[in-house]
Amino acid sequence: MSRTVEFFYDIVSTYSYLASTQLEAITERTGAAFVWRPFLLGGVFKATGNRPPASLPARGPYLLKDIQRWCKLYGVTFNLPADFPANTLTAMRALTALEGDERVAASRRLYRAYFVEGRDISDAAVVADLVGEGPLAMAADPAVKAALRATTEEAVSRGAFGAPSFFLDGEMYFGNDRMHFLEAALTVR
Repeated sequence: MSRTVEFFYDIVSTYSYLASTQLEAITERTGAAFVWRPFLLGGVFKATGNRPPASLPARGPYLLKDIQRWCKLYGVTFNLPADFPANTLTAMRALTALEGDERVAASRRLYRAYFVEGRDISDAAVVADLVGEGPLAMAADPAVKAALRATTEEAVSRGAFGAPSFFLDGEMYFGNDRMHFLEAALTVR
């Protein structure tokens, strides 16, 4: 029987991007099913008093070096976008309007567009190009806005303070750098 892992993420999160590149391999090794749950990282930071790593004077300069090391380890491409950090509110609402495989595919397109191609994902036209006109239109729907807000609040209530945050059997695993703990938990029944 497949075990389910909830993956809470925001497209603006560099470490969520890195983690997203590894989920298929973890699924292949463990049989786990990942449920992609978009949330607003800024909302999580506000609710928890946390701050983006790049905004910390001691950590900001190190961040790019750390990301480059992870990219080399994972064999993935990364280019720091000129507009980092972008406002992802519209993109995250559009992703909230999608479900299942459509959400995963759209999220992957947004990650690639932002962290590989350097496209401006705060631009509604770019979001429409990557996720479709329908989800972009639904991003303005009060129900979609409320759903994204609710997912963000749920993540915080469950202990999330940043991204990526994973939940397996009620246990949180935070960060791209702790995915080995998540994978180890998936191999234990």
